Amino acid sequence: MLELAAAMGWVAASWLAFFLIFCGLGLLALRALGQKQLTGWLLIDSFWLGWALAIGALQFWHFFFPVNDAILIFFALVASVMLLSRRRALGSALKHLRQQHGFLLFFSLLLLWFANRALGMPLAFDTGFRDLQAVMWIDSYAIVPGLGNLFASLAYNHSVYLYNALLDTAIWSGISYRIATGLLLLVYLAYAICCALALYRCREPERIRWSWIAALLTIPFVLHYTTSWSGITHYLTDTVVDILGFLTLIYMLDILQDWNDKSGYSHYQVMRLAILILLGMTVKQSYVVYGMGTAALLAILWARRDGAASGLRAAMRIALPIAAIGAALLLPWAARGLMTSGYIAYPQSIGRLEVDWAMPRAHMQDRQQTLATNTRQRGADPALVLASSDWLGPWLLNFVSNFFSTMLPSVITIAALALYGAGRARHRQRYTPELGLWLLAPMLLMLAVWFVSLPEIKYVRYLFWNLAAVSAVLAFLAWQSQPLQIRLGIVYALMLICAAYVFVLVLSQGTGPLPAGPDRGFHLHWQTEYSQFTTDSGLVVNIPTHGSKQCWHTPLPCTPHPSAALQERVPGELRYGFTVGAGAGGQGQ
Repeated sequence: MLELAAAMGWVAASWLAFFLIFCGLGLLALRALGQKQLTGWLLIDSFWLGWALAIGALQFWHFFFPVNDAILIFFALVASVMLLSRRRALGSALKHLRQQHGFLLFFSLLLLWFANRALGMPLAFDTGFRDLQAVMWIDSYAIVPGLGNLFASLAYNHSVYLYNALLDTAIWSGISYRIATGLLLLVYLAYAICCALALYRCREPERIRWSWIAALLTIPFVLHYTTSWSGITHYLTDTVVDILGFLTLIYMLDILQDWNDKSGYSHYQVMRLAILILLGMTVKQSYVVYGMGTAALLAILWARRDGAASGLRAAMRIALPIAAIGAALLLPWAARGLMTSGYIAYPQSIGRLEVDWAMPRAHMQDRQQTLATNTRQRGADPALVLASSDWLGPWLLNFVSNFFSTMLPSVITIAALALYGAGRARHRQRYTPELGLWLLAPMLLMLAVWFVSLPEIKYVRYLFWNLAAVSAVLAFLAWQSQPLQIRLGIVYALMLICAAYVFVLVLSQGTGPLPAGPDRGFHLHWQTEYSQFTTDSGLVVNIPTHGSKQCWHTPLPCTPHPSAALQERVPGELRYGFTVGAGAGGQGQ
């Protein structure tokens, strides 16, 4: 029992330490955005802004140095200075927090649950397949040219790997997957719990925030990650995109509700959303369409409502800072893509740079075909899948079987939209639309692009829940003639039913609290057995054996798809990267 408590204590203490580091960095961003009053809500904002600032800074840092303890110490020092400079405001926020007994109770229980889940053995395929290797390279070297030639999946330019590598320190060296994803999920849950309690305490309809309802309804989705013992011990980028997708909707709802706020807070809200969208575009390409669609919708609304009246100067006050932030985040991100693969946005074939480390064109074509096939019917023959619609039947069965990610939120969306339509019809003469179905446009656009390109369900889980949340908000507003407590009761009942389903899943799967593991309380994944492969140039690489394609804790360089044509750009120096011989094709996945 002591070993279990110690391991969970290390996890919780580490989460607190990194939360404070990112909050401290975020205070710099809050100051730059003109937010001088530090409330509890802004303290959570400061975490996400600090997280974005750290990833942005790490993109530059990694061009010259590995992401090691030196940059972490620097961030910690800067954060400490900022936290000390705002110690009075933080003390006031802490004093207020001690009075929030409901929040402390719910969050403490969730903290214990998440800390226990962080002990689980990591089992996510992609983490062992590519993510862990990507983080190890970032830990060990400055950015490596042509890394995709060693192993094509290492060419994916996910900026969140820099965050994972930053946490790879001290007792978490080599195993930061235990705390990296869990920290992000827990901070989002802290915000959602605050929203749920604020909604519960609210007695005046005009004081209710639309974003509170949306955040409340996403709580079960986040809890669903913990239904398996390894649910949060991974580096999966799709989980990060889920969180970014929820925050995008929440920030957008806040902007729309405070549209006429002349205090300057609405300007901050727009900048906050812009930073999130720009960061999301560097995290994973599957977010780009939704993020840009949301930005386009906001620009259209601004042009129709305030554009002419505000004038060019007001537009520049928003556009110029966003352009500067975009350049600071996207230009180094594009340069990183060129360094690792020779392409701006691998696996897209646009923006090829004619350098010796650029991945072969034949590989790009093969990779795009493989992705298009596997996202429709994994492991099938590309010639059969891409030439007909026969894949649609198995794909639909998979769609239905992903009940919690797809079917449940779809049912909620349909029911809520029916209520919305009925409410509008009943109160046609008195209903003043504050929101409309147009808010669904970015989500529907993203779903359309997703379905015709790469229809893998994990890429859009958050969209189905966002659709459910927006539909619920619309229904809530359409029935304003009904007592507030009845409408809130329905929203809470909906959330509790979904949360109960998560609880039932834990019971039915037998995945209750984890006992202490064999390694200081943790359950470690075994090291992959590997052999060595020598390329034509004499380069020795490690390859998994016994049919495995994963490189769990395998020394660099490791690849499950070795190529005889692979060679170092500078013999004996891995840090200078890799190239392939003339005429070489792709190296698999």
